[in-house]
Amino acid sequence: MSPRITVIGSVNVDLFAQVPHHPRPGETILGDSGQRTPGGKGANQALAARFQGAAVTFVGAVGSDSDAAIATERLRTAGVDLEELKVTAETPTGLAAITVSADGENTIVVLPGANASVTPEDVRSAVARAGEHPIVLLQGELPRETTEAAIRRADDDGHRVVLNLAPWGEIAPDVLRTVDPLVLNEHEAAAVATALELEIPEAPTELATALASSGIRSVVLTLGPHGAVVADRSGARAVPAPSVSAVDTTGAGDAFIGGLVSRLAAGESLLTAASHAVRVGAYSVRHPGAQPSYPTTEDELP
Repeated sequence: MSPRITVIGSVNVDLFAQVPHHPRPGETILGDSGQRTPGGKGANQALAARFQGAAVTFVGAVGSDSDAAIATERLRTAGVDLEELKVTAETPTGLAAITVSADGENTIVVLPGANASVTPEDVRSAVARAGEHPIVLLQGELPRETTEAAIRRADDDGHRVVLNLAPWGEIAPDVLRTVDPLVLNEHEAAAVATALELEIPEAPTELATALASSGIRSVVLTLGPHGAVVADRSGARAVPAPSVSAVDTTGAGDAFIGGLVSRLAAGESLLTAASHAVRVGAYSVRHPGAQPSYPTTEDELP
């Protein structure tokens, strides 16, 4: 039986523009494509986990507009369970405007839309119906009170909660200390350390160790092409990433997390799961787009 995961998070349409360089303040430049594709950190991670062999239920919201079909197209095709997806007529489906420069780096502006309508009551009810799902995965693109309500209920019900606090938003310290792991990049990790009134070491390994020592059950610090650091109360370990030529880094962190939770739900250790996840992330940066770049179990990882 496939490992089961409940993903609670955002679902958007991504509007991509390929640009020679990112515009400076006041600068207008011409871009290419303007392609609209499905996205949102929650939907991205749900799809990435599904492609890595997990059975996934997605909890979130879309508008009753034409963008809703675009936003959920790949989830439906992949077989992600969308019974918990709310449709609201009051607000449009979320939208992310993404520019990708010639060197593969991106900038993103997110308009939450229907994602902001997901309530604490919605997520508590969804978690109550999660049954035997070992993993509940969340990100930082839903309202704070909704995210905290989901984490508290999931922890009370005995689920393992994985939180990717991206984008950064303040979460109650007692809630942070129930997640296992907390997944962050270096900027987000520094913000969490500041909120917890910790000193911020320069070395990534020491930063991850400081967060884990503060009472958070485990931490995964993502380092892009340099891999990741896994830390818990027993110490920190580096996870190197394979060397690849990046075409587009959009959604690579979500690919990493999908690979991570699929292996955690299957019972692997955090270190082993992270070693798989860096390969999934490395695969994704070699292809354009977010969801279109994610590997399946049939693809050869670097």
